[in-house]
Amino acid sequence: MIPSAAPPLGLLYLTSYLREYSGHQVEVVDGRYHEYSFDQWEEILRDRQPDVVGISAMSVEVGEVKEIAKRSRRAVPQAIFVVGGPYSTSNYEQALTDENIDYCVLGEGERTFHQLLNALEQKEDWRHIPQIAYRDNGEVKITGDMQFIDALDELPFPAYNVLDLEKYFNYRKAGKRTSSNQHQMKKRVLPIQTSRGCPFRCNYCHNLFGKKLRYRSIENVLAELREFKEKHGVEEVEILDDTFNVDLDRAKEIFRRIIAEKFDFKISFTNGLRADRFDDELLDLFKEAGVYRMVVAIESANPRIQKQIRKNVNLEKAMVNIKNACSRNFSVGAFFMIGFEDETEEEVWNTIKFAVDSPLHTATFSIMTPFPNTDVWHDLKARGYDLSSDPKHFSRVSLNVSKVPTERLEELRKIAYKKFYLDPRRVISILRTTPWRDRFFEKIIILFGIVFFNYEK
Repeated sequence: MIPSAAPPLGLLYLTSYLREYSGHQVEVVDGRYHEYSFDQWEEILRDRQPDVVGISAMSVEVGEVKEIAKRSRRAVPQAIFVVGGPYSTSNYEQALTDENIDYCVLGEGERTFHQLLNALEQKEDWRHIPQIAYRDNGEVKITGDMQFIDALDELPFPAYNVLDLEKYFNYRKAGKRTSSNQHQMKKRVLPIQTSRGCPFRCNYCHNLFGKKLRYRSIENVLAELREFKEKHGVEEVEILDDTFNVDLDRAKEIFRRIIAEKFDFKISFTNGLRADRFDDELLDLFKEAGVYRMVVAIESANPRIQKQIRKNVNLEKAMVNIKNACSRNFSVGAFFMIGFEDETEEEVWNTIKFAVDSPLHTATFSIMTPFPNTDVWHDLKARGYDLSSDPKHFSRVSLNVSKVPTERLEELRKIAYKKFYLDPRRVISILRTTPWRDRFFEKIIILFGIVFFNYEK
């Protein structure tokens, strides 16, 4: 179960694009929010009788995709079933082994899905449309390389009007939250992307938005933020860029404008901040504009591994920036990963020590998992590793390529959590800087499970 039931940003972009540039009727059904049973899904499909059923899914939702595809074929046998999102992009070969799935749209879906629908409606050949995976006499083929939208201002704002946002803002259910941020401060929160793509080439990472960084204009970003305030009464904004602060000048100008507009938002970054791309001026602008929470990805505290995985974080600069952010009373978290190829136990301890010695308020420790069609997956596959199992957990070893035995690697992850969180000084700093009253007891139970039972949420 995905713990976040935030408004489905990808589907909302797709909906607004189709409404703007086509006459297709679109309905969004948010399965993560509603938690429909498969029987309920089937009943919805029988009732709506759509011509095309599209589903966006994460790579860990393989089972759900298969079952919904089966139910779709049974409920609306004439409908075409299309899969998009991270699962489709990373593992279309596996998806298309299911005869109930007709097409996979790879990468950004707005333009491609629009063109595919037009071609299907007109009964025209769609094979000239790039980034579609399909079966041809049992063989999986792709119509062309992924292409990305450079002029992001051409994208209409996400179609939030197809959702009952008041239900999202007031949603309360154990095990679920309506934001990617586990520590949100306000109830009325919506996500925003100011850019797409990431210029860095970490070998374990997805390629959903490509490696070319593309920006929305600052005016376009500000216009959406005004809409948040004026139409939806938003109190908090969650910035979901892959890498927001690569261009420091642009990052600073966005926040100067936010300050000048007097939005009075609370702002969080649940990811998407490069740890070695801060300076004092940016942090001060963050503070004045309402940023209270930021999370950075360190992964490994070993220069050798940083080079191996092509992340190349300047660890010394990252630590300085973490300390500077914490000294300004931001709530600061970080992602760490262990179990990289040929990683030794000593190197694992270096990463644990970096986290424990830092003033970070929160940390997540994962085990390196080679997801399909990432660079590390291709490399390991070429060298004969068995990658046939579906990777579903970052908390357990799916394929051990380190020099640490599997049982010990999982034990070290538990030790990392204990050493990090069972520190009275850190507990005090968390209570002082990080919103904790919302879902307080649930967070305690989850943390207890992670620390003592290797449970991941």
